[in-house]
Amino acid sequence: MGATDSVNASGDPVKEIMELTGGIGVDYGFEAIGVPAVVDQAQKATRRGGTMTVVGVGKLDQKLELNALMFPLTAKTFKGSMYGGAEFKVDFPKYLELYKRGKLDLDRMVTNTYTIDEAVQAFEDLEAGKNARGVIVYD
Repeated sequence: MGATDSVNASGDPVKEIMELTGGIGVDYGFEAIGVPAVVDQAQKATRRGGTMTVVGVGKLDQKLELNALMFPLTAKTFKGSMYGGAEFKVDFPKYLELYKRGKLDLDRMVTNTYTIDEAVQAFEDLEAGKNARGVIVYD
């Protein structure tokens, strides 16, 4: 796929990706919204020997399915990633320091803020897809 190629998610994205890549698929596939059907699309669009990473956080009762024959035959690497693999105790203090010095703009990433009394609503909004990066503010 070139820099100007795009895929229409409302169509058949796997088919489009395979057409754009000459039937090979992508080297790296990502799923970032926590939807099992999209995980399936991303793994199907990832080439043999490629790497598919799940970033999105699904619901506790959702399951992912892998074809027992195709999983070993495709030799793909499947990974999960939380916070990009950051080491919380080491990296988060560094991020906080960068933020305090004005070197890391976290404010623009926040989609909504909630008070502690609105925590239940914050989680309901997250689950409903209304709020991707909400922050509970303790005052």
